[in-house]
Amino acid sequence: MAYIQKRQRKLKDGSPGPVRWIARYRDDEGRERSQHFDRRKDAERFIQRNGADLQTGDWIDPQQGRALFSEWADSWWATTVKLRPNTRRGYWLLLQNHVLPAFRSRHLGTIDYMDVERFIATKLEDGFGPKHVREMVNVVSLIMKCAIKGNALRDNPAAGHELRVRKTRVSQAAMLTMDQAVKVVGHTSRHYQPAMWLLLFTGLRPAELCGAKVTDLDFERRVLHAGPTHSPIGPYDGRAREHLDGPPKSDAGYRSIPLPHWLCEALAADLANRPGTVGPSDYLILNQHGQPLNRDTFRARIVRPALRKAGLPEDFRTYDFRHTHASLLIHDGADVLAIAQRLGHTDPAMTLRVYGHLFEGAQQDLTDRLDRRRQETGNAAQTLPREPSDSPVPPLPTTRP
Repeated sequence: MAYIQKRQRKLKDGSPGPVRWIARYRDDEGRERSQHFDRRKDAERFIQRNGADLQTGDWIDPQQGRALFSEWADSWWATTVKLRPNTRRGYWLLLQNHVLPAFRSRHLGTIDYMDVERFIATKLEDGFGPKHVREMVNVVSLIMKCAIKGNALRDNPAAGHELRVRKTRVSQAAMLTMDQAVKVVGHTSRHYQPAMWLLLFTGLRPAELCGAKVTDLDFERRVLHAGPTHSPIGPYDGRAREHLDGPPKSDAGYRSIPLPHWLCEALAADLANRPGTVGPSDYLILNQHGQPLNRDTFRARIVRPALRKAGLPEDFRTYDFRHTHASLLIHDGADVLAIAQRLGHTDPAMTLRVYGHLFEGAQQDLTDRLDRRRQETGNAAQTLPREPSDSPVPPLPTTRP
């Protein structure tokens, strides 16, 4: 049962001090709690609001709100063990370098919407891009959501902030023509040419190329079952640098991609010439020292020198072979759904968002194809029949109404 208690203490000189009003109530576990107010009206409002929240299950423990932001950050971080290592490391860097320095010593319940807005403005003024700042705010939001689930907050002050991020579109510099791609492969050392052809003909992510196993390649059907990854993970949270196998980002990452016959033969020949016994769980591509392929050193020591010899910009990334693969498919008339499935996109809308501008040139090609089909019917000289009429034919308008 909730009630209000009046209290007035005497000062040191014996005179009456200010009146305080104490709102006393029992929480959802039956423990007695209290809150002090200067006005009785405020205490009454508190009792009414608290009673309604207890009845609806929306009651917030005020002691939890007085906890430091850093305490809830530690609680949230402990729940991230289920995330992908790369994702977890990214969260750790954002938390340690940006979020905690701004909010570490703040009481959780004192952080409001404007505090997060000021945090955003400060980071933008420091030169960080909108996308990077949005990732920082996302970490703050995840911690606040954890506090909401823990009955320490009612609302998320990190939600609802507008940060305009430019839509990701692949530039022409991130794509090669087939002639340029063949030239790059031609300047690659023989040992790594099959890996380059796999990137060009499958659109694999570099981590997927490094993670492909022998058992993932069906030589009889000439199909590569893509999806597993092998990635270097930098140091974080006391962990040393390591290389880890992992699943793709989503279930759509598990896909089967047909390969040309000659590429399967080249891969089979490389496996046959590999020293020792090759098991199904061995990596499909190894470096010249017989170790799993490292995507970072592969770019630095193999891809960039080949680009230099081919006379192409060295800032072309290994990942850009994936963009080249998609652009070549679009140029050959492939539809969005087929490209999305081949690239392992969860939603074709993502494919359109990244490569939609490349389809604009395909519209003219579609019109030309229709016109060629019309000409192939042999009726190119036939005109449309005209209905007889006594009135003259009006001239065609010169401008669109």
